[in-house]
Amino acid sequence: MSKSSNPRWDAINRENNFHRLQDGTFSLRLFKPQGKLSPYVQAIWSLTVSKTNRSDLTKWLQVDACSGILFNLTEAVYLDDHFYSEKVILLPVEKHAHSMTWPPGTQLAGIRFHPGISFGVFNEHYEQPFALQDSELPANLHQLTRRMTDSPSHFSRLIRLYQWLDKDLPFSDKIAPAWRPVLNWMRQSENPADLPIGQRQIERQFRQLLGMTPKQFQRIKRIQSTQKTLKQNPDIDLAELALIHGFADQAHMTREFKQIARITPQKYRKEIISRNKLV
Repeated sequence: MSKSSNPRWDAINRENNFHRLQDGTFSLRLFKPQGKLSPYVQAIWSLTVSKTNRSDLTKWLQVDACSGILFNLTEAVYLDDHFYSEKVILLPVEKHAHSMTWPPGTQLAGIRFHPGISFGVFNEHYEQPFALQDSELPANLHQLTRRMTDSPSHFSRLIRLYQWLDKDLPFSDKIAPAWRPVLNWMRQSENPADLPIGQRQIERQFRQLLGMTPKQFQRIKRIQSTQKTLKQNPDIDLAELALIHGFADQAHMTREFKQIARITPQKYRKEIISRNKLV
């Protein structure tokens, strides 16, 4: 089937949901699904590291209180300095930023779920990345991995992922109705008072779905929001930034950044400014 006649291609190629990022050392394509997948999946993505890189490339992955599935389509990848050669890796709920190291020529693809969704998919929490052996892979997941490994482009990998999520992962059967109010709030709201359930039930469901308290979740989301503001306005005064996002003071914001984002606000701002100069 040609690209022009493939409805999945049409869905993925909508500019408002499709994002490109590359800087000569790697290229990334990311798609945010709409429609029936949107309550469960925040993004699917494909990444290729240039074969001409002279050394391994290390990037820090921002914390988001989410989990996902990583497909290793080449030889190996390093997550927080741990070596993984397996093809399918189940990722834990991110409670702080992590590093990922890619040798030259690395090809990866992945699925990023919304907060809390991975518990319904995996049926458990993982404290560390959990690598599945080939013998443990279900037939449809083994086939997906093989097809993506043989795929010649980012777009073909994204279409494979989209197809698998659409047909082979029945989210409606995996997500209990009782979880939905909390899951919807995690994805959309900032005020726990909006939830139509009691505080004890909120605490219990957060621990069940995310392995953390609502307070810890809100700390992570506040760091995310602060990073977003810095990206949009890197020249903002850091004391003002702390005030805008509800920190007690700039020192409090810096402590939270170092603990959760594994970087200081000042250094994060310098990285943003440096990246902007390359654009």
